[in-house]
Order: sequence, then structure tokens, then C-alpha cells
Amino acid sequence: MRFPVLRLQDLTKHYGDVRAVENLNLEVYEGECFGFLGPNGAGKTTTIGMILGLLWPTAGTVEVLGQRVTPAHLAPLRQVGALVGAPGFYPYLSGRENLRLLARLYPEVDDARVDEVLEQVGLAGAARRKVKGYSTGMKQRLGLAAALLHRPRLLVLDEPTNGLDPVGMVEVRDLLRRLTRQGITVFLSSHLLHEVEQVCDRVAILHRGRIVAQGPVDALLAERRDLEEVFMRAVQASALA
Repeated sequence: MRFPVLRLQDLTKHYGDVRAVENLNLEVYEGECFGFLGPNGAGKTTTIGMILGLLWPTAGTVEVLGQRVTPAHLAPLRQVGALVGAPGFYPYLSGRENLRLLARLYPEVDDARVDEVLEQVGLAGAARRKVKGYSTGMKQRLGLAAALLHRPRLLVLDEPTNGLDPVGMVEVRDLLRRLTRQGITVFLSSHLLHEVEQVCDRVAILHRGRIVAQGPVDALLAERRDLEEVFMRAVQASALA
């Protein structure tokens, strides 16, 4: 039986009368890429915030590597790397210098590891350049390098290909495949359904705070043209319910 690196049980978040997330249940297994999809306002960002300990649920639980994450127990999050939103760096430092600063948070991370992740994300040639001269896509790559720095077992990514050109998208797709082959689990939120279809093993589709479809990509595509059709049909059916 595969080991669930991430488990959400009856996860719920209310803001007053607004039910942002309602009774989410899912498991993400070791070494898989799991796609987390939904239209704007579906509750994806709120869910990711609860996974990362940035928000606390109204009800339900988040477990990482078999341990429940609570305000009094954040230790499991040390095994999580994340790229959420636009990454922030010191613009007048180089890419390498920014990562070396971050490495001070992790005693086990040395300069060799900094160079390794820069190579992984295709920034080795720009490592000495100041970040103020980086394109949006390069900053996104640097954010991905920062998320990988401490060798996390779970990688949470929210629109990781934002700002990348087609070549960069392919490179990130290939990187995610390599990471999962190494046993790293990837939780990927993206609006680029074509990319998700190519890289993810399973997906869940969220609408109005609830999961409206979930399963292996191959199974969901069995009677559909592509993931976009699966997505639209699930969301439309939910809207009519």
C-alpha cells in the first residue's frame, strides 16, 4: 500500500457566513504528482494556506507524513517546500547569494546544494547575475530552487510555470517528472490544464469549496477528449446541482 504524504480529512474553512472550503477529503501519495484544479474563487488558495500552516481550519485536519499539523505542532512542515505566488528576493543580490542567505535556515544545506538546485532549475548560467535583472520566468525558477533547497519530501506549487516561455514550461515539466521519480511528492495547483494533463498522475477538481471530481488522469480521460473537457463538465454539473 502506498504511503500518504499528505492527507486532508473533512477539511473546512469558514469566514463568517462564507464557506470557502467544505469537507475536503483527499490523500496524496509518495512519489506522485497530484493536480489541484478549480476556477478562481473555488477555494484552492485557502486549501493551500491550510496545508502550509498559514491558515488554520475551522474544522478537519491536515496531516503531513502521518503527523497532524497544528499551531503547536509544526514540525512536519519542515519536510515541505513551497512556491506560492510571486517569489520575493533581494533584487541587488545575485540568484546564488539569495539562495545562500536562505540556506542559513537549514544547517544541512551547503554551497554545493545551492549550486545543485540552480542547475536543476536551469539557472546555473545566471547564478551570478543580480535578481533585479531577472525576467519574471527566471524569478519563478529561482523560487522553485528555493523551495527545493532543503530537499523536501512534499513540494507544494501554485502556478509554478507563471511567466515561463514554452521552453521553460517544458523544462519545469521535465523537472517535476524527475523529482517524482526520486520519490518527492508534488502537489500542483495550476490553470494550465494541458500541462497538468501531461505531468500529473491524479487530480482533484474543486468548485465552491468542494471536490466535484477526483481520480487518476487516465481514468478521467477515458471518455473525454482532454482534461479541459473533464474540468468544464465537472464544474458545470456542480453549478447546476
